[in-house]
Amino acid sequence: MLSNIYLKPTKDGWPEFKMKSPIKVKALKGTSIKFFNDILEKDIRDAGDRLNESTAAKCYMTRWDMDNNYNSFKKLGELVIALAKTIPLANATNEGGDPRQYDYKVADSWGLIYNKGQHTKPHQHWPHAWSFTYCVKGCEKCSPLVFPDSCLNIETKWERLKVVPQESQLILWPAWLYHSVPKQECSHERIMAVGNLIVDWEKSLIPVTEHKLTPPPKGE
Repeated sequence: MLSNIYLKPTKDGWPEFKMKSPIKVKALKGTSIKFFNDILEKDIRDAGDRLNESTAAKCYMTRWDMDNNYNSFKKLGELVIALAKTIPLANATNEGGDPRQYDYKVADSWGLIYNKGQHTKPHQHWPHAWSFTYCVKGCEKCSPLVFPDSCLNIETKWERLKVVPQESQLILWPAWLYHSVPKQECSHERIMAVGNLIVDWEKSLIPVTEHKLTPPPKGE
């Protein structure tokens, strides 16, 4: 039977996941990060609750196109794309045999605000390439992001992966992975900026060498 593991940063930072389903956790840092979070929170509140719990997220949820309407989400998208480009999503290689780097673009993005008792049902975001969530406001006692199909072998014991939220923390994972958020137990709000990436094929297509077709000799 699977037990649960709550992933927390160590003194060396967040651990890397070298597995079939890579999950990347990164803490964004900088002198302006608090200001950035404040702007994201303001924009999420400004956008309003548009979905009325009609999706898997049973909480406050904004429109789907926040990156097209708010510079804060556009900037966040740029940071997520930069992170995604460092992770090989497939075994494709370039002409030199090195891992092929894909370009990405934001497909959609939205904001979520969880109050006590609210949650998100298990779901996935296929056919997008990557999904991400950024913690604008929260604490380690807030509900974690749960990946029910992703496990770690901890001292010969398989543990279900849960990522504990932390402000300014970015989580990136393949969009086909199922994930959920249990009921929020904290009395304060859990505010997240969420979205999906797709491959930008116009920038990622492998150049095709033109070949001239020579007609076969007559009689063949």
